[in-house]
Formats: sequence, C-alpha cells, structure tokens
Amino acid sequence: MRVFKKMINGKKSNKWWIDYTINGNRIRKPISTKKDEAEKVLNQIRSKIIRRDYQLPNDVEINFSDFSKKYIREHSIPTKAKNSVKTDLTLLRNLDTYFGKFKLQDITDYHFEQYRNIRLTQNVKSRNRMTSPTTINREGALLRNILNKAVQWDYLAFNPIKKMSMFRELPKEHILTEAEIGRLISNAEGYLKHIILIALNTGMRRGEILKLKTSSINIREGFLTVKAETSKTKRSRDIALNNSMMELFTKLMPSRIGQEYFFQNPLTNKPYTDLKTAWKTLLKKAEINDFRFHDLRHCFATYSILRGGDLISLKETLGHTRVTTTERYSKALMEGKRKLVSGFDIPDTDQNIIELKTKKSG
Repeated sequence: MRVFKKMINGKKSNKWWIDYTINGNRIRKPISTKKDEAEKVLNQIRSKIIRRDYQLPNDVEINFSDFSKKYIREHSIPTKAKNSVKTDLTLLRNLDTYFGKFKLQDITDYHFEQYRNIRLTQNVKSRNRMTSPTTINREGALLRNILNKAVQWDYLAFNPIKKMSMFRELPKEHILTEAEIGRLISNAEGYLKHIILIALNTGMRRGEILKLKTSSINIREGFLTVKAETSKTKRSRDIALNNSMMELFTKLMPSRIGQEYFFQNPLTNKPYTDLKTAWKTLLKKAEINDFRFHDLRHCFATYSILRGGDLISLKETLGHTRVTTTERYSKALMEGKRKLVSGFDIPDTDQNIIELKTKKSG
C-alpha cells in the first residue's frame, strides 16, 4: 500500500494516487492534489481490510455527464419535490457544459475555481443581466452534492471539493410597501387576486397554494393543512386562518363544491401550473419592478415580525425545518428597519398589517 504521483507523458500528475491490493485485485486510483488527503483515504481502506468489511469499489470510470444523469434519476427524482428536481436540472445545464466530459476522479477544486470565474462573465439571457453569485453558489452546492453521492456509491474514494468557498450572498428579497401591496391587489383579477391574498396572509409557497385541496381547508376550525406531498420539506403543517382568510374561503368555498383542488383548471380538472404571463402583466400594471411571486412569502414573514410575531410560530407557519432559517427575517428587519418602516403608513388601530383587505371580487 502506498501513495504516489503517477508519471503521465513524462511528467508527474498533479494528483496523489493510492496503490493497494484487495482480493487479488490491484487498485490504483487518483485521490487528491493533497498528499495528506490521499493518505487518509488509504488509511481508511487499510482499516476496513483489517476488519474484513471492505467491499471492492466500483472501478468503472464514468464521466460527470453520465453520473449526473444517474444522480437525477436515482436520487433527485425519488427523494425531492418536483420543483427541486426542476431546479437541479436547470443548475446542471451549465455544470454539464463545463464538467460534462471530465472523469469524476479528474475533477479538482481548481476546476471549480475556473468554472466560477467563467460563470461570472456570462449573461442570463432571459433576464438581461450577469450571472449572480447566488446562482453560482447553488451550482457549486449541487456539484458538491453530486460528488458526495459518487463517494457514497463507490465511484469516488474522496470528494476533492468538499470545502469549496462560496460567494457572499446579498439579501435579494423585495419587501413591498403598504402602497405597493395596495396597487398589486387592486390590479389583480380573478383567481390570481385570490392566490396573492392567500400568499400574503399565510406565507404559503406558490406550489402549495396551487395544489391546495378543498378538503384541506377547515373553515369551521379556522385552519388549512399543507399536505406533505405538496410541501417543499415533505412535512405537513397546519396554518391558522386570520379574519381576511376566513372571509375569503367562506365566500369562495360554495363555488368549489365537487372540486378536488381549490384553484382548479376547468378544462383539465387539474390545478393551475403557470402564472408567469399573468404575473408579469400584473407587475407592469401595478408599476412594480424586480418582484418575484416568492417575495410575497417574504412580505408575510417580515410583516409578521414587524407586528410582534414570534419566531417559533412563524417557523411553524412557514414550514421551516430549522429556526435559524426563520431568524433571517428578524436580522434583516433590524438591519433595514429604518428603510422598511419609512415605507409604511399604519394607523394606530388593532388591525393586523398582514390581514390585507381588498374590494369584493368574483
């Protein structure tokens, strides 16, 4: 057993290799550009051999493109929500362009540094702007997860970029002022207006609202249930309905009798899936720029904290698995409190800012 640098075309490779024999098979594999990491892997193998529980690793070389497809097929699709799978596929497009032909064992942290530098110079065609550091961080995280899975499935002995450095991400949530909320609601029409009101008053995600079933709304007890199969975290949760939501669901429920989904396309009897065109048209009419539907969720959370809500209740309502995720709203509120509050004109009444009122609509 040994670690060594292999001679390739008369020159030593930049990676340290390990050399060992198991069950009569001689194994030579590149591990890392760092000798101590290669020695660590070899020591782990030695320990397993001594305990007689070592299994011969998968010795078939596979490139990144082929393994990433296996990752999507055997990991993402069975374990993640559809939206998360879609995100993985989107992030993989750029990763595959650069890493696709690389053998898994040939990928190094140096290659990822090169990849980051290239991505920073590229435009996002659909949005006419440069690629954001946040997007590159998400691509890096997916690359790391794929290589970790390669280690778990015995295609790699060691993940060479397990400790990749990430860009510092700036908060990108756009919190609407009271006036902007009024314009958004007053310009929305039909079911889109109701969807927006639910998002602002419950903090539910777009997919959770669109897939909300009529049977999940309990007007008598004053709550609705987000089912595990529609939740991003695969956990069900109950959300209390405020007065605005009680009025909305009470008014609309009679017209939903016999429907499986609360927002159901009458042509397909399936939930609506695409709001992009209607959403863009609405933002233009309301004169609101750079605002995503998901930011409605951030509005709900920020207003909840602003009006004295507690983090634990907010965590359960939003469906966060960790309170540290929810804490971002209190920290962001403290840092930008002066700017945020300057956009509000709230009378001294008992009315809750997140109970948004609107004119009656069909």
